[in-house]
Amino acid sequence: MASFFMKVINQNTERLITACDEEIINIPLMSHGVKICATPRFYGNELVTESELLVEIKNCTSANVIGASVIELLLKNRMIHKDAILWLEHSEDKKKKVGHAIVIK
Repeated sequence: MASFFMKVINQNTERLITACDEEIINIPLMSHGVKICATPRFYGNELVTESELLVEIKNCTSANVIGASVIELLLKNRMIHKDAILWLEHSEDKKKKVGHAIVIK
């Protein structure tokens, strides 16, 4: 079972969840010449399970997620559509693609 880094940001009535696959934290990713890095500062340093993450995403107003496992989890649970995924290139393994999606409710 996958583990994810997660952070909860509450601002007035808004609740943002940021989450990324455990194995891509601090790994540079590329998209159209732009380098993106999932850092603990943005995605948090609390490790959670799939079920814990799903509960938080069901109760948020928006979510920012990155990683193959978290994307697969949200697709499986019909929380995102496949056309809403931005595919990034893994800097250490060019054949490996990493998904990024934003959920707005």
